[in-house]
Amino acid sequence: MARSPASLLLLILIANTAPQTASAQQPRWTVNDVLAMKSVGEVAISPRGEWIAYVVSHRDLENGKNLSAIWLVGVNGGEPLQLTRGTSTDRAPVWAPDGTWLAFLSGRDGPVQVYGIHPTGGEAWKVTNAGVAVEGFDLSPDGAHIAFTARLEESAKDKELKKLRGKPMVWDSAYSTDWTYLWVAPLIDRVAGESNRTSPDNLSVSGFVWAPDSRGLAWSGVGVADRQASPTRDRPTGFSRESDLYVQDSPGAPPRRVTSLRGGETPHAWISGSGIVFSGTGQELGTFNRKLWLVRPEGGAAPVALSRELDENATYVAASPEALLVEAQYRTGSRLYRIALNGAQPVGAPQVISDDELLYTGFSATRDARTVAMTAQGPATTPNVYVTATQGFAPRRLTDLNPAVAALALGEQRVVRWKSEQDGEEIEGVLTLPVGYRSGRVPLLLIIHGGPSGVSSNSFNPGGRYSAQVFAGLGYASLQPNYRGSTAYGERFRGLNRGHISGHDWIDVNSGVDHLIREGIADPDRLGIMGWSFGGHHTFWGITQTDRFKAASAGAGANDLISMYSQTDLPGFYHTYLGPRPWEDFELYEQRSAYRFVDRVTTPLLIQVGQNDERVPAEQSIQFYEAMTGIGKTPAKLVIYPGEGHGLRDVGHIRDMMVRNVEWFTQWIPVTRPAAEDRRES
Repeated sequence: MARSPASLLLLILIANTAPQTASAQQPRWTVNDVLAMKSVGEVAISPRGEWIAYVVSHRDLENGKNLSAIWLVGVNGGEPLQLTRGTSTDRAPVWAPDGTWLAFLSGRDGPVQVYGIHPTGGEAWKVTNAGVAVEGFDLSPDGAHIAFTARLEESAKDKELKKLRGKPMVWDSAYSTDWTYLWVAPLIDRVAGESNRTSPDNLSVSGFVWAPDSRGLAWSGVGVADRQASPTRDRPTGFSRESDLYVQDSPGAPPRRVTSLRGGETPHAWISGSGIVFSGTGQELGTFNRKLWLVRPEGGAAPVALSRELDENATYVAASPEALLVEAQYRTGSRLYRIALNGAQPVGAPQVISDDELLYTGFSATRDARTVAMTAQGPATTPNVYVTATQGFAPRRLTDLNPAVAALALGEQRVVRWKSEQDGEEIEGVLTLPVGYRSGRVPLLLIIHGGPSGVSSNSFNPGGRYSAQVFAGLGYASLQPNYRGSTAYGERFRGLNRGHISGHDWIDVNSGVDHLIREGIADPDRLGIMGWSFGGHHTFWGITQTDRFKAASAGAGANDLISMYSQTDLPGFYHTYLGPRPWEDFELYEQRSAYRFVDRVTTPLLIQVGQNDERVPAEQSIQFYEAMTGIGKTPAKLVIYPGEGHGLRDVGHIRDMMVRNVEWFTQWIPVTRPAAEDRRES
């Protein structure tokens, strides 16, 4: 029997209880507990390794705001110091080359600007005073200049035109204020002087690095795409998504293009005597590994793939003429690698530096790359800042951001593996068991990641849109499957779903449910499914393929791929995963669209989406909802969040989204089976 959602609200928010009693004295996770957690990121270790700056984010539940502040902790430990305060979002800390001060981005006084602060504390000062928001910045190696990216201020002529005609959105056309440019200014007493634009017209800049001599700059730029030739153009501006790398020997000097790989390039470092390290796949479309490359600043020679022996997306950490430090996801974890260099060539196989005890991410290295700081977490270890030497990896925890959560009971979390019923491919997933679970069948909820090239990690997992630990406290198990197409399993696995979305990948997911039923964990009569983005796609698809699920929640998912092709801001997505465009093969797009089979659905469905979602527009959700309610076989509920995009930002909306999901599944899938059913099974 379905339970009233209203009767569950207080239970969900405040005092969850569960039928398992092994941890009866410990309170369970609630939505409020999840929302109250602080998160940590953007770790930045000082050049000589004395201090670590990091960003702590939290939700101001009383005022409904997302806030973040810059904190500081000594490499040798001690009490962390909160450097910035207030009701703003402070982020992106960058150390001055001499380590005497810290620059960061903040919108505390109008448009986002660069601010500075001393590591000993005190008042922050404004470094830049651009009339528009600063998007990114860096200080020159000698500390004498600052470069930053920002758009143009609206001219008087543009303002007058907007007053007369408004500002209509013209498809494949950009306004002058849509272009992002690179600017350079001298630093006078740590404050930017007059800034000058260094990048030219008709190229929008997305990333840059300084040359070691503090004069040259390397940056990635994009122009307007050839509509017929490029399926990767941005909507609505018409910008290409394939950036090339340009070099200027000094600010304002003529730029020269030094790369033209397919797929776009992003610079990360300029190594004296070696060249520019940048990332890119080298492919226009597809599921190929993102590699780190090296190119000479004068151009002329083909770039060298430094991480070609690493079968995963490579994230830059640090570089010298002798070695490259690289972060890469590995299955349900993440690792730090060292790639030896001999001149411009990698030598031997990548060497794993880190252990697999925790999930390590966001590495930041000292100037000599002998020490790294990072965040780390595990299934029962909350995210915090750690530090270690790169020789002899032995991470030390330096912070304790969420001490209160130690009192909350966690469901056991483990990595499970099964064979796909499609072709025997091994699939991995993260299983969270109910709090105090010992044995027997329990309700199982699928929580499906997006992407599809996302991944579910074996990390501390209480929160997100669908809280595994809140459900565990209520007595549910949850499975987060890493189906074919997921990242962290190599290029071959990431490409196995090309041509097979709404097909082989779904069979991987469904096979995981079958596996847990065979293992005696999942109750086949109490199954649920949920997911956001491509996880929402899977949810829509799954409930049209089987009636095994007793409740479902689809978040921001596509279900009519013909209309989705022209609605999304990423039309190239379907070139990658299906091949032809809709008008070239309508039958294929229909076959892979859940909407085509909506009349089969018998599963009660909750649909959630942001009103202004450009990635998976709300029309996709509305369309499925209207069909379900028109057919009338089973209940459906549609919730559209005003002003929200593909990911919700408003604290109240996030709370509502989480509560509604818990309400929905507790309403339709009871934790305790009726006694008569239990007797029949025995």
